[in-house]
Amino acid sequence: MATQQTPRPRRSPLARYAPALAVVVVIAIIAVVIGLAGGSKKAKREVTPNRPVNGAFTDVPIFYNEAKKQGTLARYKWQPNCDKSTGDVAIPILNPPPCVPVPAGSNGGATGKGVTATTIKLGFYTPPDDPTYTPLLEAAGAYDPPDNTAKAYQDYAEIYSHVYETYGRNIRLVRIKGSGFSNDEQAAKADADRAAADGVIGVMGGPAQARSFATELAHKGLLCLGTCVFAAPQPFIAQNSPYVWPTGPSPEQTSLMATELIKNQLVGKDAIYAGDPQMQHQPRRFALLSYDTPDGRYKASWQEFYKDLQKAGATTVGHISYFLKQSTLVNDARTVATRLKATGATTIVFTGDPLFPSFLTTQMTEQGYFPEWVMSGTVLADTNVFARTFDKKQWSHAFGLQLTAARVPKAEQDAYTLHQWWFGTPPPTSNNYNLVKGDVELFMAGVQLAGPKLTPETFRDGLFHVPPPATNPGGLNTIITYGSHGFWPGTDYNGLDNAGILFWDPNTK
Repeated sequence: MATQQTPRPRRSPLARYAPALAVVVVIAIIAVVIGLAGGSKKAKREVTPNRPVNGAFTDVPIFYNEAKKQGTLARYKWQPNCDKSTGDVAIPILNPPPCVPVPAGSNGGATGKGVTATTIKLGFYTPPDDPTYTPLLEAAGAYDPPDNTAKAYQDYAEIYSHVYETYGRNIRLVRIKGSGFSNDEQAAKADADRAAADGVIGVMGGPAQARSFATELAHKGLLCLGTCVFAAPQPFIAQNSPYVWPTGPSPEQTSLMATELIKNQLVGKDAIYAGDPQMQHQPRRFALLSYDTPDGRYKASWQEFYKDLQKAGATTVGHISYFLKQSTLVNDARTVATRLKATGATTIVFTGDPLFPSFLTTQMTEQGYFPEWVMSGTVLADTNVFARTFDKKQWSHAFGLQLTAARVPKAEQDAYTLHQWWFGTPPPTSNNYNLVKGDVELFMAGVQLAGPKLTPETFRDGLFHVPPPATNPGGLNTIITYGSHGFWPGTDYNGLDNAGILFWDPNTK
């Protein structure tokens, strides 16, 4: 079971939670995604309690509030870190999991790969320094040394393993040092094989562009957690269930949210936010710019997005995809800028990575092309640290979906305050501590909710069992669910269910 570490001086209960309560993750909920997939003309579907995969949640623990509703609280011994006023774990984060009982008797012993009666072995991936990308990250101020990242994983694992229920098992982390760059499929597969040989239950983190890492882990029956996989298409995740667990929405989900935003706010109106004064008085003409891989991994997703934009009434003038190639970034950016300009689009709908826009926006300014930019689901291109590297004459006309936390001072960020609360010090990394904390939090929640019999299937059922969070006053909160709650059609293996709206202000520090 979970036990507190050596006691530290504690503040009052209210002060303990104040930093987390001060953080609002989502600035504005666009539509909470309910009913988006079926089209806005259809009645919105009701948000429902989750439905289990095989009829009932029989192999996972009952939650505190469920037992309270049934009048059976006294039957169970509840985990020591339970806030009984809420029924959730007492930890200063935005979405703590429900409390579970402490089981009597054996925890079941070795229930699955990486699990014994006393230990859970969990891998975490750290990439090697890349001679092309590392200097770019350093220039952006977004670089964290791999050893610092490793320390962050260890720190957050210590916090959660002492506060969440682990059923008598200790968390043992195993570092998986990447042997290749982010797009090296052969090295990624070898790294996944090495993780499996180390006897872990799964891996947090992974090479950003190499799908073979997640594929190989799933093939071997291991969990691929959080940043182990980036923006994977829904069919890929479903085919590899119950092993692949992203924290963010899928490309298909962000496309639906972006389509709703564009339909309700932009279609049929002039491009008033363009940098070119002549465009500002022209009806919007949309071009889609999307990241892809040489094997067309995202082609079907983006084609469907383009069709959805047309169905929403958008005047579309082209769809251009690009590949992220380290050796040809400048030339590729020049080519893409020329092609975008040739479409005559007033508005670029962008879904992509955080590095290429630095080169692309520079080339577009050199070519005198200043359209609007609509962010429609990007991997960290909607963060300040990367956006500061983009050409300001371009990005001052950028707005769209926000999938990351609201902009607040670092000292008020959820992951930062959690580390301060437990250790009394800032996180050991400068940039990626939010991502690391998210990886660890996802896994540890799954461990608690799975119960003593920890397997990929109970990990899944435990996450599926959790009801949607209550909406905060004013309707501002982050909604993270897995399974089937009515937010999306079918079974949802992605986490974030809503988004905010943001714009880039080049004059704000």
